[in-house]
Amino acid sequence: SINEEIEKLRLSATSALLSGRRDIIVISSVSCIYGIGNPDDFNSKVIHLAVNDKLSRNKLLHALVDSLYSRTELELNRGKFRVKGDTVDVFPASADIAYRIIFFGDEIESLASFNPIDGLTIEKLNEITVFPANIFVTSKEKMKEAIWEIQADMVKQVEYFKEIGRPLEAKRLEDRVTYDIEMMRELGYCSGIENYSRYFDGRSSGSRPFCLIDFFPSDFLMVIDESHATVP
Repeated sequence: SINEEIEKLRLSATSALLSGRRDIIVISSVSCIYGIGNPDDFNSKVIHLAVNDKLSRNKLLHALVDSLYSRTELELNRGKFRVKGDTVDVFPASADIAYRIIFFGDEIESLASFNPIDGLTIEKLNEITVFPANIFVTSKEKMKEAIWEIQADMVKQVEYFKEIGRPLEAKRLEDRVTYDIEMMRELGYCSGIENYSRYFDGRSSGSRPFCLIDFFPSDFLMVIDESHATVP
């Protein structure tokens, strides 16, 4: 299971690194080398909005879903959005504040940040940037191709387990991967999706996954303060 606070901090770090700012300091645990999504795919799903932008409400809703936000009619939690008429509320997965986007026809009339607990406006804004709700985000084309490859490898492994007399392992593997694939098709992700990252990234077997360090620019400084650490 995922710790919600740590997940928020990981998303906050990746979002900040892709924001273009040059004054970012990330203080990280060992989680900085945990598997993470492709920086290019993550960046391609960032949504930039500004007052007076020509954009239909439905187009924004589709973009939010593509960035793995889910719609709610009740309480507004991180990674969710809510729609009331011409008003769209979005609670970024990497933040403690939410955004309110008000449309007038197919144009953004106003933008504001607000407290998701009491609904009070914090600040009127001219522009906002909404980063994806999940670290593992990819295009629909990559998702379809990855699912096909995952299924093919699953069939091979299931047959191998059966051949060597391990039917229980074969059944468990088939059930788990089939369930994960159904979740990917329905929601765009599944629990433990990092285990399938090689298929989404098109990497060869045995190659390392992307990690937080891949989100830094080429000229960053790293300080490792662990006297007993082994650095490969």
